[in-house]
Amino acid sequence: MDGQGKRILVAEDHQSNRNLLAFLLEQAQYEVHLATDGCEALGWMLKGVFDAVVTDWEMPNLNGSQFLAVSHIIWPDIPVIIVSGHAIPSPGEIPRGAFAWIKKPYKSEELLQVLHVAIQTSATRNETGRGVDAKTL
Repeated sequence: MDGQGKRILVAEDHQSNRNLLAFLLEQAQYEVHLATDGCEALGWMLKGVFDAVVTDWEMPNLNGSQFLAVSHIIWPDIPVIIVSGHAIPSPGEIPRGAFAWIKKPYKSEELLQVLHVAIQTSATRNETGRGVDAKTL
């Protein structure tokens, strides 16, 4: 998968996880910006446009749930992928505004595939002016 030219924001409070995500995404040729919590992530989003966000669910200051609620109101077309050690909620329980929920530990290929579909879905939605079911891509 080629991420060239795509900007990804990563919000993760654990430095080792943040560094791992940055390495993985940079290897896939994404432009990566890092935040240590939801507050910092929102600050980055106010400064620039991102193609997608990958966020941890449990973070200090502004957790994943709070970040998702705010970001979805202001930037509803930016897909947010949640990575968490918590069990994956059933499809009807995935938080509103989240594109996907990936349980830690995850396989690199899984994250990259979900990210690719999220970006493609968002791009298609923006081109057509309406939502697209990820299953159709």
